[in-house]
Amino acid sequence: MNSVTDKRIVSPDRRYEVRLTPAAGLAWDQSHATLALQGLAFSGRVFGWNGVWSPCSRYFAITEWLRIDTAHCPDMQLVIIDAQDGRECVVEQVACGFVEPMYFHDDAVRYNKIVKGMEERAVVHCRIVELDGWRALPAASPARSDPGSV
Repeated sequence: MNSVTDKRIVSPDRRYEVRLTPAAGLAWDQSHATLALQGLAFSGRVFGWNGVWSPCSRYFAITEWLRIDTAHCPDMQLVIIDAQDGRECVVEQVACGFVEPMYFHDDAVRYNKIVKGMEERAVVHCRIVELDGWRALPAASPARSDPGSV
């Protein structure tokens, strides 16, 4: 069985780095990961394997798995992390479906949303300034880091 190594996603200006690590017990799987940003661990949470940085390097968008007990009808949410101000916001929750960030354009994030067992698909455009519900990033113990890590 092959093991998957950590994935690092560096911001465009190289000031920030997200580290995704295969979730415990799923070292072969690239769909469930733990997340660390600049040494801050998001403990007790499970994220997707793909995330995107905004061109300005301030925002990072990623899927968070809310329920992983079934692969056929998962509950997910799209989360944006504001690395500059140390906060996060849920963009959208999807019950029994999928949501995945695509890219940032101007002041908005675009993402795929698939609901109702793949019957409804949409590309959604959400402006950052229209988001509410921002909250401070969780205070958690630092994630493991390599010497010289960004």
